[in-house]
Amino acid sequence: MLSESPAIRPRQIAVEPRDRPSANYRALLILFTIETLAINIAQLPDSLRFDRFAFCDHGANLTLQYLVANGMRPALDFGYHYGLLPILVGRVWFAAFGATPWAYQCAMVLADLLCAWALAQMLSQLKVGIVGVGLAVLTLAYSFQATYGNFTHAIEAVLLSHALAQQLRGFRSRALALCAVALFAKPSMAYVYGLLLIILIVRDLGYEKSLLRKLARGLAPAAIVFAAMAVSLAAIFGLPALIHTAVPIEGVTNYHALNFGLFKAGREFWAPKELPWIYYAIHAAGLWIAATIFLFGSTLLLQRARALRWTAGTEAILTCAILHFVFLACFFGNQWSWTYYSYLLMIGVSVATDLGPISRRLGLILCGIAVISCTDLAYFTYRGWHTTAPARDTASLWASADERREWLEVRGLIHGRQAVMLDSIGAAELLFAGFEPPVSLFLEPGLMQSGDVQRKVDQLSSAEFAIVPVTIAACSGVPDAPQFKDALKSFDLAWEGKHFEVFRRRAAP
Repeated sequence: MLSESPAIRPRQIAVEPRDRPSANYRALLILFTIETLAINIAQLPDSLRFDRFAFCDHGANLTLQYLVANGMRPALDFGYHYGLLPILVGRVWFAAFGATPWAYQCAMVLADLLCAWALAQMLSQLKVGIVGVGLAVLTLAYSFQATYGNFTHAIEAVLLSHALAQQLRGFRSRALALCAVALFAKPSMAYVYGLLLIILIVRDLGYEKSLLRKLARGLAPAAIVFAAMAVSLAAIFGLPALIHTAVPIEGVTNYHALNFGLFKAGREFWAPKELPWIYYAIHAAGLWIAATIFLFGSTLLLQRARALRWTAGTEAILTCAILHFVFLACFFGNQWSWTYYSYLLMIGVSVATDLGPISRRLGLILCGIAVISCTDLAYFTYRGWHTTAPARDTASLWASADERREWLEVRGLIHGRQAVMLDSIGAAELLFAGFEPPVSLFLEPGLMQSGDVQRKVDQLSSAEFAIVPVTIAACSGVPDAPQFKDALKSFDLAWEGKHFEVFRRRAAP
């Protein structure tokens, strides 16, 4: 039995101490590493899409660094609903490798490799059978994304997956310390997971003498890490910014304003309108729904089998089920947010296949569903390589021929004129010359602040052209604020394409 210190001794978790990595762990690590690299290479056209960086979430990582470097404070001077740690990580990473889309994607590959390392640790530690390992292999592309829209999601996935790996090895204090770091990346799931770990630590010490003293020892690593992170980030970004980003107030406001939730905007993922039943067979939604039912069913089975010995495997299933339920109830956003914590679902399901013969048979069925669900991913990967291509005109990012042609026409139209990008979160102003520099970020309901809006309106007041992207539904159109609509009353639509609209200031009479 493993123990980190005399203070914390998880008496009821059966784990075997190993001084050296097992052959099973090395084999899984090599397998997941190769598969991760292959997935990332295959999905390059999607990960490095032109519109993602120029007008959508990926570009926000570049604009965020620009605004902070120019003295603006996140969540105070401009809308921001994540933690300060991703800003610091981005600053260091871009300083070392350059503030480019390719540098950002390299960071995503590194994050995926770290997550694969944690997954190999968990499966080898729990001695998951061939069905569970096969399911983990087949769902790796869904568990950890080839690219995340923000540094935040990648950092959180790395920290929480390694926290789960440490927990299942019996090192709950280490897991809690990793959760303490994750709080400063994204103040949401880390709070819930941290509370669950504290409950488990207290449970382990339920019959120990000197309970308070030993509990203090068990919580000390997380407390030290939390204090060190808080002091460091406050010194770099200021205490007000730390307070605003360590509490999920902005995130809750944004979710409410955008009508986010499993049964609201998120319904487009699991119950889309006007799509045939085949959608559930070839899309990740079918696998995700089946895996959710299987995980919760396995949890109920564990609750009924009270005589079942508490092991690391049962703890893994219950932990993943609880966190997945909290995600569904509290953190599910729109139809794309299922990717944020899909690794918790797939890890729990992979472990649950070892509960018995019936579970293994159901696991085989899930493997079949996983293979069929790859149809959608394979199709869009194939289409990305055959219908888009990187070009110098699109900052070496992948774009379709018509999108590239329209972008060249737009840039030619505004050449030598004062032009402003009127979008919500992109980085076109930083990737291409000829635009006024960015002055705001996250111009979305519930996030944009009066200062954000006023700076952009002031920029529009002296501009001759305003360009509005209409490429991606979630990142298209004029930001939803009446001030922008009023400002555009002085402009006429000068050019309209499939991907862009160009407005030109009306000549004075």
